[in-house]
Amino acid sequence: MAGNLKARSPGLERPDSIIRKTLQHMGSGYEKKYYMHWILWHWPEIVGGFIANNTIPQGIRKDTLFIYSDNSALRNELQMMMPQIVQSVNNYAGQKMISKVAFTKKWETSDSAGIDEIRLAAMPSELDIGQERRKMPLSPAEMQAAETLAAGAEDPDIATAVAGLYRKHMQMQKLKIARNYQKCPLCGQLMEPGLSICADCNRKKQQKLREKVRQVLHDMPWARYPDVKEYVPECTPKIVNEQRSIMVQKLAADTDVNDRTSIQAKTLVMLYRCLPPDQLTEDNITRALYALRFDMHRPKDYKAPKRYDVIKLGRK
Repeated sequence: MAGNLKARSPGLERPDSIIRKTLQHMGSGYEKKYYMHWILWHWPEIVGGFIANNTIPQGIRKDTLFIYSDNSALRNELQMMMPQIVQSVNNYAGQKMISKVAFTKKWETSDSAGIDEIRLAAMPSELDIGQERRKMPLSPAEMQAAETLAAGAEDPDIATAVAGLYRKHMQMQKLKIARNYQKCPLCGQLMEPGLSICADCNRKKQQKLREKVRQVLHDMPWARYPDVKEYVPECTPKIVNEQRSIMVQKLAADTDVNDRTSIQAKTLVMLYRCLPPDQLTEDNITRALYALRFDMHRPKDYKAPKRYDVIKLGRK
């Protein structure tokens, strides 16, 4: 009996295999909808902790992933990283899910009714924080401080707005203290329990770290991660690759597609291929710049050549 049971049930099927088969059985529409949600749920795993901590995916509409960030400096950096983010998202989903990423304001409600618009459900704490803040009482002295601050405004509407903002600020400070927020050791502002420094200080720290990495790559374009780590011990392979990619894109956009001899073109090749100066052969330069041809500055009448018109036959 046991032998027959074993023959009929050689092993338990993995849950992910069951889910995948179920989705395929339900149709491509349901499968696509599932993986749209999958991307939003696993955003930190796709882009890494730093970007995830400073951005919030809002949803997917058509083929565009919309994200929110209140960090203007980071938004400028992410604009240059959009192709990599698109590729990372599609790789994680195992299919072409999006073709572009765009910034947007926060979407107030979640909505998953349509396949063309998938929104991330807001966490209860995000929905209730305004209500909790309004419950925090203010002392007569704090109320008077709000009125005194507003008295300096000549326009009555501005005065009302200033007083309201100050009261909200004081209520939020009290709410944070009630939630056991602690002062950041660097700047003194309240931060969530368990953090060593606040989000603003951490962002500045990460920005300085990336500036150091960029400086090393600027001085040694061929440097790989172990080389950079000698000068910036706290860097990671992800940060080095991220900054290299940004620098390659910026430099390529300023380099003429027909340029093969300038210092700028050779620096681009060293940065892109991690090649030291003594390995900059004519063949290496030609192959690297051909691979970057669509990222480089192209004249108005430029026509991309065929591969074997530029690169000799044979595998290198």
